[in-house]
Amino acid sequence: MFPTNHKTIFVLDHTPYFGISSDNPIDFDVSKSRGPGYVPLPPVCKSLWTCSVEAAVEYCRIVWDLFPEGKLVRFVVSDSSAHILNTWALTQQNLTHILNGLCLVGPVRRGAGGDVVGLCAAIEGLAEPSPTQSTRPPSERHFQNRGRIICITSARDDDSIRSLAEIALNTLVQQNKKAATPQPPTTTDASTTTQNLVVHYCHLVIINVTPEKADTRVNNQQLTEMGGGLMGVEVIVCRASALASLLGRLVLPHYRLAITTVTGIPMKEEQNASSSANYDVEIIHSAEAHAGLRATQTAQEATESVVLRWWTPRGAEGGAGGCSGPLWRVTPADVASRPSACLVNFLLNGRSVTLEMPRKGGGRSASHVLAAQGGELWIGALGGRTPYDDPPALSEGAGGRVTDYRIKEFGALMQQNKLHPLRGAGANARSRARLQRLTTYWPLTISSTLIFNLGSVMEPLTRLVVQESLTEDEVDTCRGVLLSLLGMESRHEFPAAQLPSNLRGKSSGRREEQWRQVWGELEALIRAHSGSPAHRALLRTLIECRSHNNHGAEGDSSRATVIRATTDSPLSPVGAGNGNGNNDVWAPRNVLDALLGAPRPPRRPDFAGRMAAGNRVATLYPHLQQDVETPH
Repeated sequence: MFPTNHKTIFVLDHTPYFGISSDNPIDFDVSKSRGPGYVPLPPVCKSLWTCSVEAAVEYCRIVWDLFPEGKLVRFVVSDSSAHILNTWALTQQNLTHILNGLCLVGPVRRGAGGDVVGLCAAIEGLAEPSPTQSTRPPSERHFQNRGRIICITSARDDDSIRSLAEIALNTLVQQNKKAATPQPPTTTDASTTTQNLVVHYCHLVIINVTPEKADTRVNNQQLTEMGGGLMGVEVIVCRASALASLLGRLVLPHYRLAITTVTGIPMKEEQNASSSANYDVEIIHSAEAHAGLRATQTAQEATESVVLRWWTPRGAEGGAGGCSGPLWRVTPADVASRPSACLVNFLLNGRSVTLEMPRKGGGRSASHVLAAQGGELWIGALGGRTPYDDPPALSEGAGGRVTDYRIKEFGALMQQNKLHPLRGAGANARSRARLQRLTTYWPLTISSTLIFNLGSVMEPLTRLVVQESLTEDEVDTCRGVLLSLLGMESRHEFPAAQLPSNLRGKSSGRREEQWRQVWGELEALIRAHSGSPAHRALLRTLIECRSHNNHGAEGDSSRATVIRATTDSPLSPVGAGNGNGNNDVWAPRNVLDALLGAPRPPRRPDFAGRMAAGNRVATLYPHLQQDVETPH
């Protein structure tokens, strides 16, 4: 009910050590006119306290921009005592209140103290109920008081970090014992007494900050459970100059956020207003906005940025109202940069931006809309195609870039096999059996068949043989087609004029091979429909015609066997060269199996790299960039 990111507390170390320099010089001399005798200003360095405050405030800005309600953050400044800057009240959940409190605390002063008192105060703050938790009874099912503490400090070694974690755990245990015991009201009005809650889980993140050139004996530590799962401790070592970027990365998994890089933004140059350049701006939003782009992603891919290209087509309606999908709030990753400020002002002026996924094969397809609504920035995923998208090409599907699909024939097949609600036992079985029979042999492409391209020469047979039953007249008509084909083959003729122009230009080898393919396809077609006696009689006629034409051709048969044995390869389909002489056509999968996704039995085991990659793209030579030492 209340996840770990419902309540977050920052503990900032305010001891004298944080008053030292970060040893990261920043050039402060911005003057352009340097005359004779000009003395440049020396670079300045921020203190550790300034770096920690800026990083924590930037973390809160991202959280409060994306979650105006439901995600609470508190600040505790720790020196000789614990200075609590705000409470869980919604009126104190803003940057103005936090910055005013930090001004009152002031810079680092001399004196004793540490981060222990602030950490104990933070644990007590987790036990205080938030406004939302106050409205729900703790006895309710799924009520879990969970929270996160981010402690920015600087320790000597790992033992000091371990001691700090143990102190936090002991304080948490004592606080839970105190919260589990009912407290009597201390005032006459019992309604003003607030009973603390038991903390079910605390995620403690200890960030050890050091100057740029200082050495540290503290090591990174992965998330470790303590107290039987009551507390999880994570230790991160960071330089002061990289503290802001570190918290910018931590906010992503803490709140399930993602980064999108909007590339190709046209902006006018600051120096020359007549010219423009393309800039990139990173925006942060909920990770759900990338659900359609990354259906299966690893933890590493979740932290990476998704690149979307700027595209505002003509005629596109402005505003987020044209987005039919859900909307998510957006905030820039670097709010102080000029490209981010220009993009924010562009959107707040009532303009909208259509974003597209970069495609290698060309074409354009809009995926998201970036717009402002109610003074806030939003990103929305487009559901389906928009009116200004290019229509999807059939060649971009699962079959690869194939441009000769039998589209009209497939449409006719769908029209002939519409499913209607049927009653009675076995209705579904009959429908499935019909679809199975009609799709057992059904070539998907024009170039993979000859009999369906010969037009009037084959049309009576290909049209009648697919019927569930045949009459005597229809069987005689089909026999006449077979005898006509046999006569054409005996006269060494082939109806090449009936083929399409794309197949006519690239005639597939010799005439004998074409006829062998025709007879093989006819046998595969008739065998697929040989469920009735009439079909079986027609199949016997076909076999007789084929054997009559090949009688005495023992040499040709042996030569064909040699050809199949020498041209078969590991990449050949299953059964391509292992059948008898009458099975020259291999039907890999019928259309029904292809639509249902039935797996094809492999001829050989797949490559180990592709099997290990799973659904992701396998990387070829993954260790090519690594330095390999050859043992001698």
